[in-house]
Amino acid sequence: MKKCILLCLLLFSAYTCVSTQQNQPKNLVSTVTKNPILPLFTFTINNNEEYFISISGPYIVRNCNNSLPRPIVPCDSAACVLAGTFNPHQCPLTQNIITQRGCVCQATAFEPFKRICNSNQFTFGNFSMSTLNPKSPSVTFNNLNYLCIPQPFLADFPPGVFGLMGLSPTPLAGWNQLTPPRLGLEKKFALCLPSDENPRNKGAIYFGGGPYMLRNVDARSMLSYTRLIRNPRKRNTYFVRLYDISVNNKKILLARNTFDFDSNRDGGVALSTATFYTTLRSDIYKVFTEAFLEATSDIPRVSNTTSLEFCYKSTTNFQVPRIDLSLADEKIWTFFAANSMRKVSDAETCLAFVNGGNAPEQAVVIGLYQMENTLMEFDVGRCVFGFSSSLGLVNSSCGDFQTRL
Repeated sequence: MKKCILLCLLLFSAYTCVSTQQNQPKNLVSTVTKNPILPLFTFTINNNEEYFISISGPYIVRNCNNSLPRPIVPCDSAACVLAGTFNPHQCPLTQNIITQRGCVCQATAFEPFKRICNSNQFTFGNFSMSTLNPKSPSVTFNNLNYLCIPQPFLADFPPGVFGLMGLSPTPLAGWNQLTPPRLGLEKKFALCLPSDENPRNKGAIYFGGGPYMLRNVDARSMLSYTRLIRNPRKRNTYFVRLYDISVNNKKILLARNTFDFDSNRDGGVALSTATFYTTLRSDIYKVFTEAFLEATSDIPRVSNTTSLEFCYKSTTNFQVPRIDLSLADEKIWTFFAANSMRKVSDAETCLAFVNGGNAPEQAVVIGLYQMENTLMEFDVGRCVFGFSSSLGLVNSSCGDFQTRL
């Protein structure tokens, strides 16, 4: 609990904010789209700019023309100090530069797909986003800090992806720059990531809390909450406490501290929007897949044609066991077939969990495929993570959320 309190206090760190809005909205909302080229999800800002959702990004990253002048964030400002403090742990420390205009703040971005770092000017500008308030259908917020990166850094991103929206538990994250004193939103955001690559199937992202209207129901009633925990070495990452994994209601046999941080603060269970399938350290993966294979011994296996290791022959009555994650606060996150099995062809369906090797940074990384078509709320103000079961169980999908008036 002390760690949780420290995280919450950290998020109230002072940094330069300019200009508050009259008639402030209670929340902001946008449609989420799944990209068919890379395993990423985007939402729209400034009417037509698509931003990759990164829950481990410490700040906003935006494509810029490097030859154009931009506002300077002074090196001795609180915003610049914070940008350096939350430098991505995968990257070297950033060095500010001295120019004729004075000391210009620099920051670093981490591109999660090619796993490369790039530094450039930290600056600020205006952004706009939609609301569900008919009297104020959109709102502009001024002087949000962001990292300006020239185009080559994001060259492999699909066309139309303009930048990266960092949503990590850090003071300069996009969600946190929308809270007081700049805007009056609560310290939380919610995601529902669509599970179908059909461009007509959309999801939703909310800043500032609910209601999250799923057809005529506020989906907050569907959420279970578990605590968020802090890792001082990886402050850009959301971690949850995992105690056990069960297959068909049978706990797999693992040491009690399997999912804990080690003495170097490696290990733990992280949430990621840059990892497609949930990844398990080799010792966990071995025991988990042995239990899964035993529970599916009556289903014909087929040779895998993908990166996924265990594949089965799809049949009309194809049924696989449920997978339960036992989290802190006696909460269970259950994955049914829609989030545990990936259909790769009409005749082949594969287990959508992968081997992370013997010495990964985390013991478990819960990835995008297991998050799809569920509602997730990151209530950083209260240091808790809310999650629903698959919306398919109530004959709904992320596309049923209200994102337009």
